[in-house]
Amino acid sequence: MFERVMPEYFAGALWADQTVAHPLGIAALIAALAFLFLVPRRYALLSLIFIAVALPGAQRIAVFSLDFTFIRIIILGTLLTAAVRGHTRGLRLGLADGLIGLAALWSLVAGGFLQGGFNGVVSALGDTINTLGAYLVGRIYIRSLADLHRLLLWLAAIAVPMLAFFIFEKLTGRNLFGLFGGVPEETMMRNDSLRAQGPFSHPLMAGVFWASLLPCLFALWMARVNSRLYLSVAILCMTLIVVMTASSTPLVAIALGVFAVAGFIVRRYLRIMIGLAFVGLVGLHFTMEMPVWHLISRIDLSGGSTGWHRYNLIEQSINHFHEWWAFGTLHTGHWGWGLQDITNQYVLEGTTGGILQLLLFVALLACIFLQLSNTLRRTRNRASYWLLWGIGASLFVHCVSFLAVSYFGQTVPLFYLFLGGAASLTLPLQRRIRRPPLARLEEMAPLASPA
Repeated sequence: MFERVMPEYFAGALWADQTVAHPLGIAALIAALAFLFLVPRRYALLSLIFIAVALPGAQRIAVFSLDFTFIRIIILGTLLTAAVRGHTRGLRLGLADGLIGLAALWSLVAGGFLQGGFNGVVSALGDTINTLGAYLVGRIYIRSLADLHRLLLWLAAIAVPMLAFFIFEKLTGRNLFGLFGGVPEETMMRNDSLRAQGPFSHPLMAGVFWASLLPCLFALWMARVNSRLYLSVAILCMTLIVVMTASSTPLVAIALGVFAVAGFIVRRYLRIMIGLAFVGLVGLHFTMEMPVWHLISRIDLSGGSTGWHRYNLIEQSINHFHEWWAFGTLHTGHWGWGLQDITNQYVLEGTTGGILQLLLFVALLACIFLQLSNTLRRTRNRASYWLLWGIGASLFVHCVSFLAVSYFGQTVPLFYLFLGGAASLTLPLQRRIRRPPLARLEEMAPLASPA
């Protein structure tokens, strides 16, 4: 029988308030910053992607208890570069920008109340760099389908060597990225299965990140804008990486991505199907002996999954609503065994900022979905339509995965980078120029890419 063991630092920040910086990591950071300041605009995201995907997210420099993770440093450097070099020209604000701005402001207020003063505000400010900062980078540097297309090709190329690291870790039980610090050198094991994680903060984070990219690559494959062989190799590598994490949630994420991309066939009836799905879930909720979210407890694709824990977390967050609705709560361990581990992004939003932060987060996701729907209705080019559909499918994967996992480490800024790009590509205030269908995304992107 599988038994979970809680380490002393469980659900805590193991690397917080201490410098974790390998000389090679520092050299990579300096090289990434120099590259950022020297290259043209279209290559600006490469520095952030490299630091986020190829180095442990816990690499940081602590100064007077302030944690400057390498990812935060790169985000701030990218925003500074954008301001100095005029890359923000032509940027127009929309509803999604207002929502995430309000969420960031409220997180500072809630952090101050929750942790009792300035320390809470400082902690929330660091998180704001990971969320709002990464979102702004996406808004600035992903303003056309050509920009997104270029980013996806870079990630596809990174997946190939990354697979080699995951294979080595799976076969030997040793994580080569552990040499940098910030991730364990010995691979964690569950039910006699090694759970590879590479440079990511947890196998779940690695698996969900790579799984969330697959719908966009499927869309490129269907749009025929690149070599299908190249895309097929990248899709295979990403899928194998997900499998090697030996985690149910990423495997479910792959299935969700395939389901969402396949929904293209019935896209004309999508609203009807969403309505029927909602009615079906409500019906199940009132006819089942247990609440409808109890279905989560039955999912186990990898063996030893903690589906019941995820169900119980939702159940207990509802039962203890009075504890967190205002500004959140610092303690959830008394809700039940292991419930200090908040493996639900929606519950995490509520427990760190109260009901207002949760509503703003859901409103942000809904806003981007609605903007995407409106953009799709106006898009006539086949390749553009497919890539926009892939964006929606990837966002769907994230939203459903949030029921079983809460993001941390480098996955947070990577998600908000994607969210900022999605907001840019669907911004209704932007004037769009219809172009005849062309073979290359660079020539037919619905938004003009800034010089």
